[in-house]
Amino acid sequence: MTTDPVNWPLIPRGTFFEDHVVGRVFDHHWGRTIHASDNLTFSTQTLAFNPVHFNRAAAKAAGHPDEVINPLLVFAVVFGLSVEDLSELGGPFLGATDVTYLRDVYPDETVYASSTVIEARASETRPDTGIVTWHTVGRDTAGQPVIEFHRTNLVRRRTSSTELLAVPDGYAEDFTVGARFRHARSRTITDLDLNGLTLLVMNSAPGHFSEQEMADTAFGERINFGGLTLSLTVGLATQDTAGQAVRELGLDDIRFPVPVKHGDTVGAATEVLAIDPLDGGDAVVTFRHLGVNQRGEIVCQTTRRVQVRRRAAEQPAAPTASSSSLISTES
Repeated sequence: MTTDPVNWPLIPRGTFFEDHVVGRVFDHHWGRTIHASDNLTFSTQTLAFNPVHFNRAAAKAAGHPDEVINPLLVFAVVFGLSVEDLSELGGPFLGATDVTYLRDVYPDETVYASSTVIEARASETRPDTGIVTWHTVGRDTAGQPVIEFHRTNLVRRRTSSTELLAVPDGYAEDFTVGARFRHARSRTITDLDLNGLTLLVMNSAPGHFSEQEMADTAFGERINFGGLTLSLTVGLATQDTAGQAVRELGLDDIRFPVPVKHGDTVGAATEVLAIDPLDGGDAVVTFRHLGVNQRGEIVCQTTRRVQVRRRAAEQPAAPTASSSSLISTES
């Protein structure tokens, strides 16, 4: 297999128009706990100055037990939970109807989402896409609905050059020592990183947030805090390596060969180094993660040890090397 991570097999994310058959149900696999801090940030940043969303006394005076989570935040979270399965591969959000708030949501509640395809038709103006409408429901931990809505998107069609490969669930059996793969998502570095996130973690090195300090250096401009480059590299890899993680055990061999600057886009690639069974059924999986910029340069590397669940005997078998090149050691 090639040693250049840019050419490693890609673990895909998202679905195509052809995957959306009327009646198909998607149970979106993540849930999201909504905190009071989420509610305050969302409400103030969207200028939603209804006091029941950020003033506990006002909320209680209105008959609520606590501040009420802004229902548009509930909508956005439930919508967001559905994106990976429904619309991540691209196609504009065309609109939503029948958005119904079925009950109030309060801080520290967890919501889950599921969607049913209710209509799928070809686009008359864009032959490379179709138009899909889903009925999405957000539920609490007891399974009771808290919100429902219909939303419609353009969704890309599958072409002869695109193939949606099997995606591992993240159990220990889904990984093979020596396997190498790229992750589908990437992220562009912005001022949120150079200023906001650097200062959030109280890193006071001015080279990350002061242009004046860096103007006469060899870099000529601000550079991203290495800890954030590391966090982004690992974060991008978790989409395919942490689905059944129990706990993070540690990192080693952290290096930053090339600095990351404003406007750089960072993606990630992973190699499986070791799988060590534990008493009790779990395993420790050791990964090597690489952060790669838009020029194909490695900007970060690290090894990471994670305790991962093993698949229970009654669950479906893990994908095999013959069914998915993602876990094969051959290119």
